[in-house]
Amino acid sequence: MQVGPAVALFLVFLAAPLTVTIGMSLFRTTIFGVDWTLTLANYAKFFSEWLYTDLLLKSLRMAATITVVVILISFPVAFWLAKIVRPGWKITLLLLIFAPYWVSYVIRTYAWMPLLGRTGVVNYVLMSLGIIDAPLDVLLFNEFSVQLVMVYIFLPFGMVPLYLSMDRIDDNLLRAAADLGSTPASIFRHIVLPLSAPGLAGGTITVFVLAIGSYVTPRLVGGPSGIMFGNLIADQFGASFNWSWGATLSIFLVTATLAIVALISSRVSLNRIFLQP
Repeated sequence: MQVGPAVALFLVFLAAPLTVTIGMSLFRTTIFGVDWTLTLANYAKFFSEWLYTDLLLKSLRMAATITVVVILISFPVAFWLAKIVRPGWKITLLLLIFAPYWVSYVIRTYAWMPLLGRTGVVNYVLMSLGIIDAPLDVLLFNEFSVQLVMVYIFLPFGMVPLYLSMDRIDDNLLRAAADLGSTPASIFRHIVLPLSAPGLAGGTITVFVLAIGSYVTPRLVGGPSGIMFGNLIADQFGASFNWSWGATLSIFLVTATLAIVALISSRVSLNRIFLQP
């Protein structure tokens, strides 16, 4: 009985939608509606046209890059918050980190456009300092702008799990290691990194899953070269109204995402990531 609510949530919000999606992918959408004849034509189409596999691989690469950058930024900040900042300031600083996220996701994404555009703040400052002679076009509507904005948006999702793991590390362990002559690098390698592994894995999974499925940010600041797999899926369920093909693309995205999660969980148990008190 204790697992009943969890099982119900799993069936309603994961198993049932995934089953429907798999079922929809086994049919074809025509100009006259759905052809209810079972077929694997959608899967054959995916593997026969390189455009779709290339876009999926590109999206995986972009999501991995975003995740790595987020973790590299989050790790020192989380350690600073957990072990260096005085206890009375921790909650205040965490609130300041989350303050921008009380504003709409779309508004926060649009806010980058006057910063990175041809007539934006960055180009204005660079030209005023004489660093460039003409506005840079490479700051917006490409992969760079998508990755930059998503790093900003998903940063707390990598920082908070790391902070929670590091905050649980006993300070006496760090002091004892220092007293015994361990270098900061050795303390990090043998104490901080292993004990913060659940937060590291949790932040990595969360950021990667959010990044690989994103379609709003690439749509707004990505341009043609910044499109991701999520945009293609959204178009099938929206403008194209090709639900069976959209379902097929969704299956491949879910499969790729679950493979990455399984790879991470093979290193760090999911119980340690999500259930450790």
